Amino acid sequence: AVVSTQSTGAIWALNAGGGSHRSVDGVMYKSDFAEMPGIVSDHGVTHVPLLARVHPQDRILYQTERYHHDDFGYDIPISKSGNYVLNLKFSEVYFRSSNQKVFDIKMNNQPVIVGLDIFNKVGFGTAHDEYVPFKVEENALLIGDYKLSFSGVLRVEFVKTPYDNPKVNALVLYEGTMNEVPKLPALQTEDDEIVQEDIIQEDPAQPEMHKERHIPEPPQQKKVSRPKKANPYDDQSAQYWPIIISIGVFLPTVILLCKSM
Repeated sequence: AVVSTQSTGAIWALNAGGGSHRSVDGVMYKSDFAEMPGIVSDHGVTHVPLLARVHPQDRILYQTERYHHDDFGYDIPISKSGNYVLNLKFSEVYFRSSNQKVFDIKMNNQPVIVGLDIFNKVGFGTAHDEYVPFKVEENALLIGDYKLSFSGVLRVEFVKTPYDNPKVNALVLYEGTMNEVPKLPALQTEDDEIVQEDIIQEDPAQPEMHKERHIPEPPQQKKVSRPKKANPYDDQSAQYWPIIISIGVFLPTVILLCKSM
């Protein structure tokens, strides 16, 4: 049955290999324990509890899964014409290198994703979403340049290749276009981890906001004690005052003696 979540545009959603779940953006996912081809697993719940690139509340959508040793798939009912986007959710919680689990995906027997290698896309324990936009027009299914007959059921198949088993973690069908579908945040890489440095950006219009730059003063030279030199410009007249006084006293005495004779 169609699970309508009109607030998000999702008309069908399933948590592969897990229980029912309401996502942070309001999508209600059905449980997936039906008797059908494939094996359900919650390996990621215990082995990758801190799965990256997804809100903690929605990690469960990438921790449970259904896989199979052969092809398997799901049937999704679509009752009216319009634009749609199929969102397939994955995470690699077992292999730790690429070229281990590689598989294809078909819609109504038309290949839409070939050679999907989840680890090669995002690495280990990281959420990854694939999106397939398509259109339904009366009795026709339009996927890219392909036009297929359509009878109201979208068959999504995960196809075995010479590599390990195909799998899926969750599926969502949105009514609308790619621009209207919620996306995962951008994948963080080592190049994104930029070390921030303290940089002073000066605004010439606001000089009062500039940070002062303190220029260190040159070191003061130490004074060395030396004998004091005589200043040739010092007043040395004081040493002649006794002679001048003596002459001043002697001359009047001589004059008086001469007058008395």
